[in-house]
Amino acid sequence: MKKWSIVRLVIMVVSAVMVVNLSRSIWDLWRRRDYLGERQAALARLKAEQVRFQGELREAESPEFIEQEARNRLGLGKEGEIVVLMPNDKFQMSNVKTEEKIVEKLPNWKRWWRLFF
Repeated sequence: MKKWSIVRLVIMVVSAVMVVNLSRSIWDLWRRRDYLGERQAALARLKAEQVRFQGELREAESPEFIEQEARNRLGLGKEGEIVVLMPNDKFQMSNVKTEEKIVEKLPNWKRWWRLFF
């Protein structure tokens, strides 16, 4: 009888070790599946970003885009065209403020005189 009880004990210990190892393997498999899902989502985002960047690159390499940037940023034009540069809004606003300051420096009676006559 002792021999059978020792065999049963060994079988139970081996079974317990196998169950623990199987549980760990299942747990690792679940974790890796979640990790794989996260990585696939990140890959999909990066592929979409790559497609967007490739579209922007194609647009930036087009002659129309290069011409538009040369006109807008550099103030260049084609042969025979006249390029007119307009002053910035800051420049215009500073002129308006200067005129207001000049008007404020006038005596009060002159401002009234200008208002009515």
